[in-house]
Amino acid sequence: MKKNLFTISAALVVLSLFIMQACKKDDTTPPVISLNGSASQTVSLNSSYSDAGATATDDKDGTVNVTSDASSTNPNVNQAGTYTITYHASDASGNQAIASRTVIVRNDAFLLEGTYTTTEGVTSWTQTVTTSATVNKRIIFSKFANYSNNTGIYAMVTGLQVDITTQNGVGIGASSCTHTFTPNGTGAAIPTSGSVTFSIKFTDQEVLGGSGCPATGAVPYEDFFVKQ
Repeated sequence: MKKNLFTISAALVVLSLFIMQACKKDDTTPPVISLNGSASQTVSLNSSYSDAGATATDDKDGTVNVTSDASSTNPNVNQAGTYTITYHASDASGNQAIASRTVIVRNDAFLLEGTYTTTEGVTSWTQTVTTSATVNKRIIFSKFANYSNNTGIYAMVTGLQVDITTQNGVGIGASSCTHTFTPNGTGAAIPTSGSVTFSIKFTDQEVLGGSGCPATGAVPYEDFFVKQ
């Protein structure tokens, strides 16, 4: 009798395992991942980001765990760019689900990017304004003060004002001289509507650098920028 009971119990175990395996084979539906918050988010450069995460449910297993590759470098809030956070979930049968969120890290001065007509006195030229990929609210000029090779001068945007900080343009102009540019008051503010325009007030002083680059006094200028 005991032998028969043992045989029956063993058979039931085998049958149970068979049924479980059959059920697993029949489960081909992956979990469903639901993002917490928007699938596309934009954050300011040099700000902070806390990922809202995601949840997942499975038709057989109910709530299942979700993992992601969100980290201190994804997104990197100190480097402008478009980042993708990927979420993974799997059920007991090994069915896997993937979802993603796009996070855009953007310089707050992005609306100033573009091509400008710049006027200084009676002289005008075309230049490009770009934004820094690492410093928020910093814009960079392709040809500041109409000197050739003067591609590195930048300004900071504070509210609606655009102002440079004291900087040197090294090896610029026809004689490849060094010039010191210094802020010299508040220029015209960016309008709140219509075309993008602004001006920057500064002084320009050439630094002694041999016979081709005599030292000069600081001369005041105001450059006007009109976005094309």
